[in-house]
Amino acid sequence: MYGRDYNDKELNFEASGGLMHASLIMQDKETDSYWSIMSGDSLAGEFKGTTLRELPLGEKAQWKNWVADHPNTLVLSVDGVEHEENNPYDNYFKSDEGFRGLEASDDRLPTKEPIYSFHRAGKAYAVPFSAFEGGGVVELGKRQLFLYRPTGVEIFYSTLAFVGGQFKQDGEHWVDTASGAAFDTKAGHFVGGEGAKIERVDGFDTFWFNWSMNNPKTLILPQ
Repeated sequence: MYGRDYNDKELNFEASGGLMHASLIMQDKETDSYWSIMSGDSLAGEFKGTTLRELPLGEKAQWKNWVADHPNTLVLSVDGVEHEENNPYDNYFKSDEGFRGLEASDDRLPTKEPIYSFHRAGKAYAVPFSAFEGGGVVELGKRQLFLYRPTGVEIFYSTLAFVGGQFKQDGEHWVDTASGAAFDTKAGHFVGGEGAKIERVDGFDTFWFNWSMNNPKTLILPQ
């Protein structure tokens, strides 16, 4: 999810109809600038060279899970037409190939390896799901990155990621040692503790080929 306020303008984004390395290119209605959702950069137009401001608020979910938590959700439709029962993406998710047969040019990970990806301090990072199912910690400079996905969940589940000083597993719980705050798996955030300095990370889940083709200098964690 990205912020919309740039240079005192509130931008309204829409799909441009273009793709780059199988990734959607957005266009804002106010300046006709083009934006890559995968690299976060404006590629052309008034804002060329500007980077989108990421927000750690997006949540990806299947309808059955979302409506269970939000039973009064209103559904938007186009001309009252609902999606067909057959999901056109089923074959894509089951295949080892990227979109329209694309393969990752960076072979450090398999083309369709599912990863949590993010930008921080001008650098691009990727963490394979296999490194943190059920919770996991990787070093990120002088701080630690805590990531959480329940073991065995479907690919649609959104990874939760946080930066803090020091995390450790205490029985069934993950704890920030500096404050004593514990990660609540149901709430999706840390609770309790005194003076907790835990920051939600603004990133998202994708496949390796998609991220690496748009961010060729990606650092893979753990190193």
